[in-house]
Amino acid sequence: MTKATTSAKSTLTMHRLSMLTFTLVTYALITFAVLLGQADASEFKVASVNIDKILLHCEAADKELSYLKARRDRYLKDRNSSQKKINALAIELKALQAKVKNKAMPRAERNILLKQRENLIAKYQSLTNEVQQSDDEQTHSTKQNITAATLRILKQCHLEINDYAKTHGYQWVLEKSGRTSSQTSPLIYARNAVDITDDILALLNKNPTPQ
Repeated sequence: MTKATTSAKSTLTMHRLSMLTFTLVTYALITFAVLLGQADASEFKVASVNIDKILLHCEAADKELSYLKARRDRYLKDRNSSQKKINALAIELKALQAKVKNKAMPRAERNILLKQRENLIAKYQSLTNEVQQSDDEQTHSTKQNITAATLRILKQCHLEINDYAKTHGYQWVLEKSGRTSSQTSPLIYARNAVDITDDILALLNKNPTPQ
């Protein structure tokens, strides 16, 4: 089985699991609300939203992406300039190495060439290390910027979803993409939700799981 086939099957399996999870969560929430009498079935409203689709088509996301691409292009331009210097040093070093191999060359002249070669090697290694360090810093910075931009857009998205849900009378809004790129909880909005975390903790601590 090829890696591509394995990856495709894995993606399909994850998608099916995500859809199953979304269906079960939706069913459980509606059943829970009806059983508790929070709303009649005819009045109970649940909406879904695909956060990944929003991130893909949101104008704010496009602007952030354009900004990051512009920064990348500027960096690549500077990097290409440094790479040309590295290539030139490599060519010069190769030519100097060919001269050093001349056994008939006087010792004094050879020593001068060996010193020049040593300096070229030092310059080559220094510039190569600088480029590698810049690449690492650029990669780290890009990841941080992408994360920060995503969080800003998600925060605004959640605010809009909450306002929309309140205005249109939805009890819950669920995130249905089921993917991890959005870093979003399946339940985005819940009207008049009661936090029962402390109650559940008390029950768990009162009735610990048998070892």
